[in-house]
Amino acid sequence: MPSRVKILEAAARVYAAKGYRGATTRRIAQDAGVNEVTLFRHFGSKAALIDEALRRRVASEPEAAVTLPVVPVSPERELTRWCTAQLDRLRSARSLICMTMSDLEERRDVPPCAAESVEPAARELKRYMQQLRAGGFLAAGAELSEAEAHAAGTMLMSALLGDAMGRDMMPDLYPRPVERAPSMYVRVFLRAIRCRADSTPVRAVDRTKERPVVAAAKRAAGRRDEKRVPSPSSPRTTHRS
Repeated sequence: MPSRVKILEAAARVYAAKGYRGATTRRIAQDAGVNEVTLFRHFGSKAALIDEALRRRVASEPEAAVTLPVVPVSPERELTRWCTAQLDRLRSARSLICMTMSDLEERRDVPPCAAESVEPAARELKRYMQQLRAGGFLAAGAELSEAEAHAAGTMLMSALLGDAMGRDMMPDLYPRPVERAPSMYVRVFLRAIRCRADSTPVRAVDRTKERPVVAAAKRAAGRRDEKRVPSPSSPRTTHRS
C-alpha cells in the first residue's frame, strides 16, 4: 500500500479515537508505520493531513442503498424507506461526525464532514418535494412557500441526524420503538407540507368530487329560486265578530 494512503487511513483512525488535539503527528506516523518526516513530506502540516483524511473518509462512505424516485407514487412508503436508509448511514458514521462536531469550538476551519454527510441527502429531499408539488400531491389550495418547504426539509433531516447522534445519550427524547421512528418522522413531515400520504394525487381526487359539489350547489340555487316565485293568492276569509 502506498505510504500516502497508509498515512491518510491512519490519520482518520487516530482522529476518530482521539480528536484533533489528540491526533498528534507522532501517533499518526506510528499507526501508519512511517516516520514523521514522511508524513510532513506528503502533506506539509498536521492540519492539511487531517483535512484530507476526513474528506477522503466521507467520500469513501457508501451511498444510501435507497433513493427517492423521480416520479412520486406513494410518498409515505417511499420516504419511510429512504429515511430508514439515511438513518442507518448516519449511525455508521456517528463516531466521525461526533468527533468533528466536538472540534468545532477549538478549530473553526475543520472540514464540514458532518454537513458533507447530510447535504447530498438534503438536496435529494428538496428535489423530491418539488416533484410532490408538481405531481399534485399537496392538499388542494395549500400554499407552501419556498421558506416553509426548506424549513420542513430541515426539520426532517435534523430529526434523522439527531436520532443517529443522540439516541444513546437521551433515549427518552426519541420515538420508540427505534424501528418505527422513521415512519413517525415522515408522517409529521408530510403533515407539515400538507401532502397526502397515499398514492392518489390531490388533483385527481378533486376532479372526482367536483360534480357532486356542483350538483348540490345547483339544487340549493333551485330551492332559493322557488322561494322567490309568488304562489297563487287564495281568497281571503273575513271573520266578523
